[in-house]
Amino acid sequence: MPLTDQETRERVARAEALLSELATLPDGPVRAQVTDTLHAVVGLYGECLARVMLHARDARAALAADELVGHLLLVHDLHPDPVETRVRRALEDVRAQGDAELVAVDGPVARVRLRARGCGSSTAALGRAVEDAVTRAAPEIERVETEQGAAPGTLIAVESLFRPGTPAGHEADGCPR
Repeated sequence: MPLTDQETRERVARAEALLSELATLPDGPVRAQVTDTLHAVVGLYGECLARVMLHARDARAALAADELVGHLLLVHDLHPDPVETRVRRALEDVRAQGDAELVAVDGPVARVRLRARGCGSSTAALGRAVEDAVTRAAPEIERVETEQGAAPGTLIAVESLFRPGTPAGHEADGCPR
C-alpha cells in the first residue's frame, strides 16, 4: 500500500537528515566510500527511472503529477515539465485565496503578482500559500518574490469595479457593506 503524502514527507525529511549527517562522519575514507556507494545506487536508480519514463510515454504527466515521483524525476533531470509550467500549475492551486500570476522565473527566483480577493483574505496569507505551493512544485526555486496589484497596462483594476455601495461590489465578494 502506498504511503500517505504526510508519511512520504516524513520519510523524505528523515532521508535528508541522514544524508546531511554523512558529512559529520569522523572517518574520511569511510565517509568517502559511503558517499560513493550512495552516488552509485542513486545513479543506477536514475538510469532505471529514465528507462521507465521512456517506456511510459503516455503516463508521463501522471507520473510527474505525483509529488514524490515528480521530485525523483527532478533529481534525475527527467521531469517532463519546465519550471515555469510547474510554477503556473502551483499558482492555480491557490486560486481560491486570490489571483496569483507568474511574472518571471529568473534562476532560483520566481516573481509572482498577487491580488487577494474577498473581505476575509489577505495578501500576506495568499503570499504564504503561493510560496508553499511554488516550493513544493518546483524545489529548485529558492525564493518567491511577490508584488501586489494589477498587471502593467491594466487601465482599470478589476477590484475598483466592485467598490462598496455598488450592486456589483456587494454581489461579487459577499462582504457586508
